[in-house]
This record gives sequence, structure tokens and C-alpha cells, in this order.
Amino acid sequence: MGNQAPSADARGIREILKGINRYDQHPIAYQWALDNDKLIDMFGTFAKERHLIVFQSGNENENWIDPYLNIIYKMNILTHTGGDILKVFEKIDAYNEIFAEIPMRFVGFHAMSSQNLYPVFAQQFISQVSFAQQNMIDDYMCSKGFVKGTKEGFYFNDKYELSDIKPKNVLCAEDGTIFVIDAEIRLKW
Repeated sequence: MGNQAPSADARGIREILKGINRYDQHPIAYQWALDNDKLIDMFGTFAKERHLIVFQSGNENENWIDPYLNIIYKMNILTHTGGDILKVFEKIDAYNEIFAEIPMRFVGFHAMSSQNLYPVFAQQFISQVSFAQQNMIDDYMCSKGFVKGTKEGFYFNDKYELSDIKPKNVLCAEDGTIFVIDAEIRLKW
């Protein structure tokens, strides 16, 4: 999937949206997506051309798998950011910094309308895995400099607070490599 640095597209749209309130971000991002050929139809052409298969979705992302290229597409429905597109990019940057083993990259926007856009990210799909056991997750997060909190799935360090780091969101490959596929990330202020 490439390195963890934001793509030129991700940097470009972020620069344009900087300082703009969440309501005004959507029409601006829509125009940018039109101008840069970054509007993608996750329920139509884009999905059909790639033979995407609908995959397990949660309350933050709708997911599709490309079975030929082993890519998972995650359309963030902005639930955890109150509709703020820029905050999603900040969370993806943090995710890619913390979990560089399986980075996400920006692909484009799915538009429900010019006032309602959802950013879409791509990530390598890891097959032949099982859900990680809690002790494996604890060891992995400790190796990354995080301390386990008192709540289930909660870890923190001096920069981030992570939640939902539970077996349902953490995979283990046959060789023991751990992959966090979903996490709620909050920057400490």
C-alpha cells in the first residue's frame, strides 16, 4: 500500500480545508473532488469496475474488499468527527503513525450530495489471520510505548489516547504479526 506519508491528494485537500468549519468543508471538498477526478461511486461504477464485495462494516466505516488486489476500501461516514472531514484526515495520520504496518491512503470522496461527502481510504487486506488474543494485544501495544488503561480496549501514551483496541479489531497473522485494523484515536491536548 505504500508508505505512511499522506499522498499529494490528501495534503492538497487538507490544505484547502484548513480553518474551514465542518459545514462549509463539504461543498469545497466536492468541488475539489470534481476538479481532481476524485469523486468515486462506492455503490456503483467504482465498485462494479473493481468487483468489490461488501465487507463487515461498523459505526464508523462502510467497507468493501477488492478480492483480486487484496485491498479493503473504507468509506468513513464521519460519525466520530461530527461531519468534520479534516478531523478524519488527522485521525488517519495518527493511525498511520502508530500502526505503520498497515497504513491507510486516501483514494477520494463518495458523494451523497455536494453537501454530504464521505472520504474513502484504501488499506491492504490481511488474509489468513485470526483475531488476536488480549494478552497479545497488550504486549503489542506495550511494545509501541502505550500503557493499558482501566477500561477495556483503552491504551494511552503522552501523545494519544486509543480506544476500541479489542480482539474484534486486532488481527494476528500466522507468523505472529499483529495488525490493528480499527481504532478510535484521540490526540491528547
